[in-house]
Amino acid sequence: MRVLLIAAAVLALAAGSAGRATGVGSTIAKLTLDGNVLRPELALNSDARSVGLMNRRKAPADGMLFVFPGPTTGGFWMKDTLVPLTIAFFNADGERVRKLSMTPCRTDQCPIYDPGRTYRFALELRASDARPAKRLGPPSELRRLVRRAR
Repeated sequence: MRVLLIAAAVLALAAGSAGRATGVGSTIAKLTLDGNVLRPELALNSDARSVGLMNRRKAPADGMLFVFPGPTTGGFWMKDTLVPLTIAFFNADGERVRKLSMTPCRTDQCPIYDPGRTYRFALELRASDARPAKRLGPPSELRRLVRRAR
């Protein structure tokens, strides 16, 4: 009986962590980008957003989506980020408001990549990603992610 309880606990832990990604506090979501399936890692809290893709030798295939609990205007930097990235900023409706190319930086004086507009989501993709990244969705999933953001 005790072996069964231990096995059940291990299975429950494995099932609960199956959706976890390698990033701090990040998970994977099923979204769409320009109507096509997108499964980015999520940065839903301030700790995950501050670490982002730092110190990774390869960015995830579908990138990392930074979800903010409210509208924001802050910029991003590439401190200790090892790979070049493209960042697309989206408003609460999933419409792109700006797209920028970012280069790695290993010094303390890194440039800030500021969209110059208010946004709710920021999607970092590999610099080689050719997707136009004009629309993020679906809106119902974006609203759900905002409710989870801290």
